[in-house]
Order: sequence, then structure tokens, then C-alpha cells
Amino acid sequence: MSLTPKTPIPEGAIRYNTDSNKMEVWIGDKWMQVAVSSPNLGSSEAGVRGLFMQKFDDSSNNGTIDYITISTAGNAIDYGDLGNSIQFYGGACSSHKRWVQFGGYNGSNHTNQIQFGEFAITGNGTDFGDLTENTQYSPSGVGSRTRGVRMGGSVDPSGGAQNTMDFWTYESTGNAVDFGDLVAAKRFSYSANSPTRGILSGGDFTNPSVGTEINQFITIASTGNAQTFGDLSSILQYGGGNGACSNPVKGMFGSGSKKGTSVQTDTEAIIIATTGESSKFGDLTVGRYYSGSTASATRGVWGGGYTGSAYINTIDYISIATGGNAVDFGDRTVAGSYVSACSNGHGGL
Repeated sequence: MSLTPKTPIPEGAIRYNTDSNKMEVWIGDKWMQVAVSSPNLGSSEAGVRGLFMQKFDDSSNNGTIDYITISTAGNAIDYGDLGNSIQFYGGACSSHKRWVQFGGYNGSNHTNQIQFGEFAITGNGTDFGDLTENTQYSPSGVGSRTRGVRMGGSVDPSGGAQNTMDFWTYESTGNAVDFGDLVAAKRFSYSANSPTRGILSGGDFTNPSVGTEINQFITIASTGNAQTFGDLSSILQYGGGNGACSNPVKGMFGSGSKKGTSVQTDTEAIIIATTGESSKFGDLTVGRYYSGSTASATRGVWGGGYTGSAYINTIDYISIATGGNAVDFGDRTVAGSYVSACSNGHGGL
């Protein structure tokens, strides 16, 4: 039995529930189960978790969350569900402790809602606050250990992309604050970051879709407008709601479509600290649109997506240091596209 107490309980308080024989922690306004295999996540490669959120297919949509331990190949494990009826089109980013999901579609409307959870604790998303405006169509996220930034998306499903950015402090729930403007409006883009710099890459900016090869960057600790970074080697669009596929040095972008053509397998890489064009990194095991991607310090992972004929649950990984083609990692618990993803060990942490 887990009843809401009559007196306030401090955030992060821990108890042992004798009914369920589980350790629980107080988050927001409820007790949540502590994952059994939860070391100090973010402190070592072995403890880095990657989360995949949301799924869309032709028959059903939902806010499923599942997770992997990035250092160990295998199938994803159920984590919980997004709150507020969010189903797809949202974005994500993360600190070393908390994941944050923002925007998306709830079955009838696009939304400005932000929700969060703790990497060490399985369970459903909890309300965090609101974005400065409604957004969907897979906005991207970057962040450091203390600050998360939403980049782009689309206010109106019948219109073009947003050029706006919001930010929040992970440890303090509340509404997002304006960060600045992008060089070019983006949706369905790709992201990467180091501890100091966030990169937004590719995507499209109009409806009907027109892709772009533009990369742009921000300094995460300083609000202000984005600056031009360089170009992808080719237009890359139709990414998912990605939350930084990078280690502190190198960023990776992959899945989607090149120049509006059919689905492709290419992955590309940049050096985050320097401006300039990307270079070919390798290929995914299967081409797909709208796949979620994230990383640890050594591995980049892609999960789910749409091949052009089928919705898949495939998870691939690459070795960031060496380059080359992706290798099969395992499967998500659900098949679908418009996936968002994040981890507690990406390049910003």
C-alpha cells in the first residue's frame, strides 16, 4: 500500500515498501519504485542508461518508455509511460540524473507540456512545467548537467518549423524560459552536444517538407541566438526527437532521408568543438525515418523508426571512437516511429 502522506515529505526521501518488497523514492507527489540495478548512474560507462520514448504506427500510438544499458547489447526493458497522454512527436534531453520530455501530440492537440523522471527509477513521467509555446514534429534537445534546451519543432501541424529555443534547469521544476532563436527554423532534426556546446543538424523547415543541410550551434550556459556551424555533407531530414547522440568530442547524425529521397542508412560525424562540414561515419543496419538516437561516451545508439514500408523496433549501435557501420544491439519493446531518446551519459555530461 502506498498512500499520499498528510505531512510533506522531502524530495528524494527513500523507504522500503513492505507490501511490494520494493525500495521506493518520493518524487513530485508520489512514491516511485527504485530500479534494482541502479548504481550511481552517470558515474561510469556500466551505469549509463538510454531511454526510448513514444511510438507511432498505423494502428496504435502511445507514450511507451523503455530503456537499455548502453554498454551491454540486448533487448530494451519496460520503464513506464509518458504522462499527459503524450503519444508521439515530442522531443527529449537529459542531465546525468533526470530525463525530460517536451512537447508532442496527445491524441487531439499538440502541447507545451514538459515532463520528467529519474534515470535510476522506473515509472511514469511526472509534470515538470510548460514550454514557452506549443510544439511538436520532433523538436530536438541538448543539455549539460544542469541545463536543458529545446531547439525547434513546429507550433502548427499544418505550418512550418519553429526557430525558437527554450531552456530550464533540471533540478528545479517549473516553466521553460526563452533562450534565443535558431539561425534557421528546424523540425525533425538531429542533435549533439559537448559539456559546453549544443549542435542542431539537418531537418526540414517548411510544409510541404523542404530539407536542409545546415548545422548550427549554441553555447549552453549563455542564452542568445544560435550561430552557423557548417553543413552536413548532404541534406539529412526526417530525424526523431533526439537528445544528443554524441560523446564530449564527436557528434553523430543518422537515419532519415537525404535530399528528400528514399530512406537511407548513412551516419555522419562532426567534431563539436570546431565548425565545419560533417563527414561520412558509416551505415545503420537498416534505413529508417524518425528514429530516436542518443549515446554514452563510447557508443551511439538508434532505436525504432519507419523503413518506408514497415514500423520497426530495431536498435543499432556504433563505436564513436572508431567509426564504421552499426551493429545490431537488440529490440525495443514496441515497434514504431517518431521516437525520442536520451541518456544519462551523453556528451554533455
